[in-house]
Amino acid sequence: MAKAGDEEEFVSRGKRGPQLRKPRKDGWTKRARRIFLDHFRATCNATASAKAAGMTEGSAFKLRARDPEFAADWDAALRDSEARLKGKLIVYAETKGKPQPEPAGEDDPAVAPIEDFDPELALALLRHHQASLAGGRRRGGPRPQAASREELIAALMKLIAVFKRREAKRAAG
Repeated sequence: MAKAGDEEEFVSRGKRGPQLRKPRKDGWTKRARRIFLDHFRATCNATASAKAAGMTEGSAFKLRARDPEFAADWDAALRDSEARLKGKLIVYAETKGKPQPEPAGEDDPAVAPIEDFDPELALALLRHHQASLAGGRRRGGPRPQAASREELIAALMKLIAVFKRREAKRAAG
């Protein structure tokens, strides 16, 4: 039996705010969002998380771009995964990559296995995530340029001269 918050519904962010719509077979339901975010929080992998939710990576990034609530949840999951990754790096550094002994008592926290941990990959992920949380960096394409006031005036004067010549040709012809 489904809980009250588990009903399948498509939440759309329209011009007038959130709108509940009929479920789409290929849409981002609340359940799909929850699965994606839980998986993303655990793996730091958008592709695998989208696949786990039954969606595509591209649709996840499009949803993030158009839905501020989902973007905020995504960033929160990213911060959680970053904290987990930093914790693993600390354990790896403290143990020099050797497996941790089992906790002595019930009060001792369980430590995640470190045997297959790749510190270089973890550091690369942290660098990427920090850039993403800071607003990301520009990718590809020509650098945007702004014309100075003088360049703008010169370009407008050229246009005015072109229009004057056209007007003179029309008047003569």
